[in-house]
Amino acid sequence: MELKVDHTPEEALEQIKNKNYKLRFQGKLAEKKVTVKKILGIGISYERKTKKHNCQVEWL
Repeated sequence: MELKVDHTPEEALEQIKNKNYKLRFQGKLAEKKVTVKKILGIGISYERKTKKHNCQVEWL
């Protein structure tokens, strides 16, 4: 999950992909070795002026 202020949820998801956040979760679930097949990426944006947020979710 990545939160961006005054940016888009798509930019947040791009950061998740570019920095390989999913590698931190592959093979781990509550610190036990497991096979993780699907990991969700969640990009959230928040606009300071309007105080609105947007969210985009996709499989990584």
